[in-house]
This record gives sequence, structure tokens and C-alpha cells, in this order.
Amino acid sequence: MKLKTIHLIILIGIFGVFSFNYNGSIKISPPSEEKAEGDTLRYIFLGHTYRWGSTPPNYKVDLRVEGLNYANFDRIWLGGDILSEAMLHEHSVGYIDSIFDLGDPSTQYALGNHDTRNGNIQYYWNYTGRKSYNVFSDKGVVSICMNSQLNPSNCEDLNNQFDLIKGVCDTIQTASHLFITMHSCLFYGVPNIPNPATFGHTNFEHWNANCDSSNTSFAEVIYPLLKQVNALGIKVYVIMGDTGSTVKAYHQVAEDSIHFFANGINNSKYTDPIELAAQPRDRVLIFDHIPATQEVTWQFHELDSLFNAQ
Repeated sequence: MKLKTIHLIILIGIFGVFSFNYNGSIKISPPSEEKAEGDTLRYIFLGHTYRWGSTPPNYKVDLRVEGLNYANFDRIWLGGDILSEAMLHEHSVGYIDSIFDLGDPSTQYALGNHDTRNGNIQYYWNYTGRKSYNVFSDKGVVSICMNSQLNPSNCEDLNNQFDLIKGVCDTIQTASHLFITMHSCLFYGVPNIPNPATFGHTNFEHWNANCDSSNTSFAEVIYPLLKQVNALGIKVYVIMGDTGSTVKAYHQVAEDSIHFFANGINNSKYTDPIELAAQPRDRVLIFDHIPATQEVTWQFHELDSLFNAQ
């Protein structure tokens, strides 16, 4: 895709609802309920949501995740490991779709190792209508969904994903915020961010963003693009979902004022009430966005309280 084409798509997206793949296809989805300009939009991020103890062939998400009312959210960002074996059976992806509406372009599903380890990526395509790396833009907020499970064994998709990220970062002009979501932590080497092993389940220190060379880590070739966007006055947030066993919520601002988050849940693992009570509370990350003022605020919400308050 030529850069001028990507630029045109980004400009269209600032004023309407759209999503596009690297191959340039555009999917337009009219909002179910148009909100007034001054209304607050809500975006939710959920990672590592699979329910411990659910068995084949009926893998499930955490009961509290399953029971949330997602009509209350204008965007849904899935941070991977949604089911313990998400792509083993096509009906499992249908189950995920029944909760999150995967075909809605405002729902973006960043694949994790539990999502991809059985292959069958065609199930993802069938329900989302998109590549596993994609972009959505609406009301000044652009969000890029990354597939952190891609590696040089699939150079075509890995290179296409990088080209998509670079194309957006090189041409974005009028947005107020850029979000990037992923599953595995790729933050290693970003200034002011500690070793990801201290807050995440994985540390992809040697992950390559493309097949150009062995020196194409996130910190080396993607982080500079994010700094470039940030220099335009566009706020940048990077979120990963491969956490939750011990650390439920992590936030750090890098040296260049780019925000990094990690968020995931895991407490369905504990069936003993005493053992469960000793665990830190599961949390989900919610952003509130007021398009009229371009203001975005965020908070880690306790999942139990959010579920019980409905």
C-alpha cells in the first residue's frame, strides 16, 4: 500500500468509523447509537482472560469477564490468551465472538500464545474479517492491534505488520491519541522501562519487528516511530496483556513521555477461598475519552467490583 493511500485512510478515520487491513480493504460500521460530541466514550482492555479448569472442547473465559455488559464500552481491546486453546476448535472462536463481537471493527483482538499455538488462524479471519494486525480509527483515536506471535518464520506477515505500523506513524497528522495493543511484552530496551520479566509473563528480548536484519527489536525500530508520533503532540499508549499471575496492573512512562501498560487477570485459577483471598485483585484497564476536548483518562478497575456493580 502506498503511503499516500494510508494517509487518506487515516484522515477518513478521524471523522468516521472504519478499519483497514494491510491489503487496503476498508470495513465501515455505523455506530449502534451515536453519542453527543461532549459524551464520554469508554474503552476496555482485557488480557489473559481464560478460565482455569474449563475443559475441551468447551473452553471458556473467566466468569466475570463473560458476565460484563460490553454494550457499555465503545471499544474492546483483547490482549490475548482469551481462551486456553482459542483456535483449537472453530466453535471456540464463535464463543469468543458471541461475547465480544469480533466482526465489529471497534473490537480488536491481539493474539497470544494460547490463541495461536494450535494454528487454525483461518478461524480468526472468518470471525473478524481482518488480518491479525490491523488498525481502527474513530473520533481522533487511532488504535493498532499487533500480533506479537509473528516471527521470521512468516516474513510476509511480519514485514506487512511492520509496514502497517510504519505507514500509520509516518502519515498520522490530526489524531489526538495513538494506542498500540499486543499480547507478549516487547518492551525490552525501551528507556525507563524495567525488564519485562518483572511485570509480565514473557520477555521477548530478541523479538524481531521485520525480517530486514537481526537488529529490528521493538526498541530499535518501532519505539523511534512512536517517538516521532509523540513529537507531533499525539499522545501514545502501548498496552500488553500477557500478565496477571502476580502483577495485575503495570504502568510506566518512558523517557519520551510515551505510556506503557501491562494488564491481565488470573484468579480463576484459585478454587480455595483462603488461597484466593491471599491473591491481589484482578483488574481491567478502562480509558475514558471525551472527543470534544480530546481528553483521555485511564484507571485500573477491580474486576469483581465492576462485575458486581452491573
